[in-house]
Amino acid sequence: MTVRWTQVTEQDAAAWAGLCARAEEVDKTGENYDAEDLAEELADPLVSLEHGTLAGWDGDVLVAVGVLRNRATANPVNRVYFDGVVDPAYRRQGLGRRLTEWAIETTPAVSRSRFPDAPMELHASVHEHNTVKAGLLTESGFAPQRWFFTMQRPLDGELPEPVWPDGVRVEGFDHARHDLAALRVRNESFADHWGSSPQDEESWRQWYTGTRAFVPELSYVALAGSGDGAGDEMVAFLLTQFFEADQVVTGRREAWISTIGTLRAHRRRGLASALIATCLRAAAAQGYDRAALGVDADNPTGALGVYEAAGFTVDRRHVTYVREFPLR
Repeated sequence: MTVRWTQVTEQDAAAWAGLCARAEEVDKTGENYDAEDLAEELADPLVSLEHGTLAGWDGDVLVAVGVLRNRATANPVNRVYFDGVVDPAYRRQGLGRRLTEWAIETTPAVSRSRFPDAPMELHASVHEHNTVKAGLLTESGFAPQRWFFTMQRPLDGELPEPVWPDGVRVEGFDHARHDLAALRVRNESFADHWGSSPQDEESWRQWYTGTRAFVPELSYVALAGSGDGAGDEMVAFLLTQFFEADQVVTGRREAWISTIGTLRAHRRRGLASALIATCLRAAAAQGYDRAALGVDADNPTGALGVYEAAGFTVDRRHVTYVREFPLR
């Protein structure tokens, strides 16, 4: 077998989606992508198609893909993210090792193209059952550093009631009024989260409030103030996404709660719980079958307990592997 290696192009989105679907049949990660999802990935300004992608072809069949993605900011380090997939029919033939070696070799140039003097790390997420990929990363100098849970709950049973503290009210998300304020709250509230870096306006709109998956009808902000709207401050927010590719595969409409942020001074007041309850009730009314979200198992804000109290249970686990690069 001879594999031809090229960069990924925008025209490869459909072939990449087919590769991901074949892999998911075996890997059972719970993640599904259509061509439009992956076209959006390739349009990300933090991905260099020329220098940060690698595609392996057997004739006209795409059998392996690797992508490197910079972060929007390097504070305190640029965490380059590596995503790689190999067709199950082509595994154990060295393609995964080829992608991993390419990622390690290419990361310094990719990182320095955006942040010339910043320290860098290479991150990769591995499903808990993918021992082969975990072993390959370990052999290549990566080490497991953090565990993440995907949690879900059905929407056909009893749902929690939102309880708002005095002086706080909820509004549905409005781009014109809430977008930049939510970005500020996100950056401040995630400052103490492992692996998180501040988002800039471009990346915020690419992957949070401008992505095709964003559902403003299931996204909310919590405002503190006098109640008349004058001088109200956003103190927490919740964003929701919907992935059509998941529904095609599973037959279920899932409301993915992608981001919840609360300013440090307003934590422990029940704002996240109230936002989640508001979202769950609206999602059920809009015909969604279940809700899901992701959480750092060691989240310092106690988020895991908040989600469990809202009826979420762990559905699957991922491990983040990290390879550090020495400073020049």
